[in-house]
Amino acid sequence: METIVEAVFVLNGGTLSVEASTIVPGANFGSRLVIPVQMFLLKTRLGYILIDGGNDPNCIVDPEKTWGTELAKAASPHMTDDNHPYAQLALVGVDPPDVKMVIYTHLHHDHSGAARFFPDAVHVVQQAEYRWACYPDRFASRIYVSSDFGSKDIRWQFVDGDSVILPGIHLMATPGHTPGHQSVVLWDVPDCGTFIISGDAVYTQENVRRDLPPGLNTDAAQAMRSLHRLTALAHATDASLFVSHDPDSFAAMPKAPDPLTAPDAEARRFYVGGDRTQYGDDIMRHFLPEAVAAD
Repeated sequence: METIVEAVFVLNGGTLSVEASTIVPGANFGSRLVIPVQMFLLKTRLGYILIDGGNDPNCIVDPEKTWGTELAKAASPHMTDDNHPYAQLALVGVDPPDVKMVIYTHLHHDHSGAARFFPDAVHVVQQAEYRWACYPDRFASRIYVSSDFGSKDIRWQFVDGDSVILPGIHLMATPGHTPGHQSVVLWDVPDCGTFIISGDAVYTQENVRRDLPPGLNTDAAQAMRSLHRLTALAHATDASLFVSHDPDSFAAMPKAPDPLTAPDAEARRFYVGGDRTQYGDDIMRHFLPEAVAAD
């Protein structure tokens, strides 16, 4: 498949300390888990594209003033100057005006905080996500911070459902975590193969292995359909599925200034464990005996 993507870089946006059961429901209730905040930078023939914008960089100095006391305590951020998106871009030799587009999986506080720092870019999000972010139901309102996405200087481009936004860059509607969540599929990246960036449709590999949705969602059944859709696509295309907040998988990724590379086959196919949980050993033993034998 034709693609304009030449390389992909993982940018380190710092960490959040959160209640562990909000990541994998029912797991480690009452304990805190430190999770990564990541962004992806695409080098393309048409310029640079950023996927997600991390936390508001003002959290480096004063998280409570930036997010409010309730959110800053519930999702306690740790950022240094090195985690500022501008500093992360500089690792790759990229200046902010070089970023021509910013794509958001969704507009939660840890994915859209740098939007206003790229006034020259086109900002792409699902129309359903923008509407929900602006007018969320009360139960979902605290994890949207209007200063992230409310600036009149942001040039929005809305999409509705699945869309090939540019050659080789496919926006895939994966609602459930939020009503307008989307994931990003990068087809046939040179020397790397196909990457699927799940966003918060999949928090961690454990969500897949245990067949559980993200602990925070607006529709759990819809979230599970999206998770299954992503793992089915990864399985069918032998793609690399990158989840959003898994400390171990994030630690194993090359970080900027080194480009992202495809994991080895064993690491890439972690989603087979989810198939076993979803369908049971009897079916898996019949259709994929090698997967059952591996355990």
